[in-house]
Amino acid sequence: MGGGAMPEGGGGGKRKRKSLDAIINVVPAIDLLSCCISFLLFTAVWTQISRLQAQQFGTASDQQTEQQKSLTVTLVVGARGFVLQTSAGGAWEIPPLGRGSDGQATYDVKGLAERLKALRADYPDQAAVTVAAEDQVLYQDLVKTIDTCVGAGLTAVSVTAAG
Repeated sequence: MGGGAMPEGGGGGKRKRKSLDAIINVVPAIDLLSCCISFLLFTAVWTQISRLQAQQFGTASDQQTEQQKSLTVTLVVGARGFVLQTSAGGAWEIPPLGRGSDGQATYDVKGLAERLKALRADYPDQAAVTVAAEDQVLYQDLVKTIDTCVGAGLTAVSVTAAG
């Protein structure tokens, strides 16, 4: 970076140039980066803890595929409430408790938990369930439904759109 400084003093004689060397203090930048790295490490752990264990429909391991062949359980969440269907021919409807002020259905999560526990008692090896949500179902209701399935012992939860 030479030649960019303007000469000092008047004309004639020896010309002195300003020094282009500068000392930059990088300690504040290092402090800021270390704080950012610490923050990112802490939040990475929190995202691992709060992760929902759900699979996309159609992607299951070999063991879960064998379980689904023996009995397929589908739980539809929608305007009619919960509709639980099995490949063995069983179908149960758990109607919503009512409607909120915003028009959204209030789902009977306790009734669903009881029905899932009874299903689990009838089929103790069953661990897979497919939750099919209609378009108007809120995300928080879908998460409560997944949590209820996991709480009842159906740990292999797949999520798909109802249709």
